[in-house]
Amino acid sequence: MAELSKLAQDYANQIIASDDFQRLLILKEKIEKELTKEIVAFKNSEAKYLEAKSYGIYHPNLNEYQLKFKAAKQTLYANPLVKEYFELERKIQKKLNADLDMLKASVSNKFLLNKNNF
Repeated sequence: MAELSKLAQDYANQIIASDDFQRLLILKEKIEKELTKEIVAFKNSEAKYLEAKSYGIYHPNLNEYQLKFKAAKQTLYANPLVKEYFELERKIQKKLNADLDMLKASVSNKFLLNKNNF
């Protein structure tokens, strides 16, 4: 069991040491520092929209909050740092899914595999 734990730790360390993961950490720090205003605007507009949405179409400001939320999201997500962050996040997740599917296949043929990874 200790050997299995060591293998899992080695795998995690390998992922963490990868260039993609290190770049992801750098981007996260940059985004938090450089896009604070955009993040706050996004979170505030999201909170207002979700609150109004909970009342349904009868909330008097639902459309206004929805448009503001959409605009704040587009502003934040259009930033090159955020785009690169999400791209790297997807790339790392795809690798994790592929590795997990390889592990599943090696253990048993009874596991469902994610067909997008092969």
